[in-house]
Amino acid sequence: MGNKREKSMSTRIFLGMFLLFFFILLIFSIIISALYGKRMEAMEINYHLEATNGTKEQFNMLTSMIDAYSYSVVVNEVVQDVLKNGGEGRNIEEIQTYINDMVRMNDSINHVHILGINDFWCSTNMQDNRRFYRQFLKEYVEGTERKGIWTGFHNTEEDDYLSSTSYIRPVFDSETKEVYGIVVLDVSYESIHKLFTASSIRLKDKAVIVNSDGAILLQYPLLSDYTQALRRYPEVLKKSTQIEGKLYKKDVIIVSEKINLADWSLVRFLQKDAATESIREMLRVFQIVLVITTMISICYTIWLTRSITHPIKELMQVCKKVMEGDFTAHASVKRQDEFGRLGGAFNSMIDQINDFFDKERQSRNRKAEMEYQILQAQINPHFLYNTLDSIKWLAVMQGVDNIAEMSTALITLLQYNLGKVEGETTLHNEIESVRNYIIIQKYRYTDIFEFTTMIDEETEKCRVPRFILQPLVENSIIHGFNGKRGNYRVHIAAIIFDGKLHIRVIDNGMGMDAGSTEKINKGQEKSTRFSNIGISNIRERIKLYFGEGAELIFDSEPNVATIAEIILPVIKEEL
Repeated sequence: MGNKREKSMSTRIFLGMFLLFFFILLIFSIIISALYGKRMEAMEINYHLEATNGTKEQFNMLTSMIDAYSYSVVVNEVVQDVLKNGGEGRNIEEIQTYINDMVRMNDSINHVHILGINDFWCSTNMQDNRRFYRQFLKEYVEGTERKGIWTGFHNTEEDDYLSSTSYIRPVFDSETKEVYGIVVLDVSYESIHKLFTASSIRLKDKAVIVNSDGAILLQYPLLSDYTQALRRYPEVLKKSTQIEGKLYKKDVIIVSEKINLADWSLVRFLQKDAATESIREMLRVFQIVLVITTMISICYTIWLTRSITHPIKELMQVCKKVMEGDFTAHASVKRQDEFGRLGGAFNSMIDQINDFFDKERQSRNRKAEMEYQILQAQINPHFLYNTLDSIKWLAVMQGVDNIAEMSTALITLLQYNLGKVEGETTLHNEIESVRNYIIIQKYRYTDIFEFTTMIDEETEKCRVPRFILQPLVENSIIHGFNGKRGNYRVHIAAIIFDGKLHIRVIDNGMGMDAGSTEKINKGQEKSTRFSNIGISNIRERIKLYFGEGAELIFDSEPNVATIAEIILPVIKEEL
């Protein structure tokens, strides 16, 4: 059964430590995956969304730049004058130089055209394309809209591919709103396509630029078809938004951002798997770390289990030997930790048990010797009582009353002190014993002192240790009265106060100073005023019978009085 319990304990420790480590790692994994994993996934997705904003801002910068160039042409006074009133050759040359410089300074602008309602035409293109732009001028003249517009990518009669998109802005009177003509900036398809493609390649996503009608202006990759997705989620064409959807049966985040100053939207399709690739890679690394940590935890748990159970097993073996009576067995746990201190304490305990057994054997021997002495002492008093009794009756027969009285007091005193083996008595019996002692002392000291008592009736049946008052009275007579002054007095008072029995032995002898009194109360001074053996004996016995609540206290003033007060719990004799 012992081996089974040891193995069971080892198993419990191992399982407990392993489950603790595993539980901590599991909680940590859940927190990382559920809390920080989701948060980091959201952060990574937000990164891609911010990238969309970056691409949109680049397009916004381009459109704002084109708008600024067109505005500079529209507000040019020469341009306005020519479109309103017609112009001379010098003015036309000035305008031509101005727009040629604009095209030369900006690679994004292919051509700049100015078309008036008076059929004025000025262009950086040598070919006349005014017919393509007359429809836009007509819409401005007939309509009320005076804002700039973007066309889709287009070719002219001379072009056979999509060469540019045009930004058209009207020239009109600010007060009457009358339109005089339009300014057209053809923006290079190549520059817009380069900007769009570079962003898509860098972010590894799929994207399109569409107008409000859903027409795709640019897309990446070129071979992908986004028509169905745009029809399924038309809200991306109307406003900037972010929704989750499907593209080619894969989960995607569709992000739509409106481009300023253009009727265009930048739409990106972010695959969730691709958007969270780095976080998933990090979680895979964390899982590997978790497995390695688990293996290390298992190894550490095995080592820790052995380090705990091995010294316990050794202590159990020593305990078994001690239970079989071999008190020479000692544990040999030589470690600098709690188990080492426990092994040392265990060895010290065995040594103390050996010492206790040695002392117990010595105590038994002393007890046997004392029992023999007590048996002897019980025989001797009988002979002494009989002899004293014979002397008393001889004194009575011869009429020597004082000898008879003294002998009677001595017989009673000896019977009280030697005749009974109980350690306790009543206060009444203890006072009577003191009275017999006083009778004998008065014959010795020829009535130089007076003895009085004031004993409360309810205190007489209180239990007290034997022989605690006579040593105090004896100290008062022998050491307190020097015989020079006379009129000495010994007074014993007893009362129950505050739930305690207070017994006072008072004399008006020599007394002591405050320093001596304090040292005697602390047991620090061997005074000639008191027998230190008697005082310590009384203190030890009252504490032995009644515990720490019992006290013996002295109070004294030189040549005035000395008070020895015993304070005991109230325990009355049972009837």
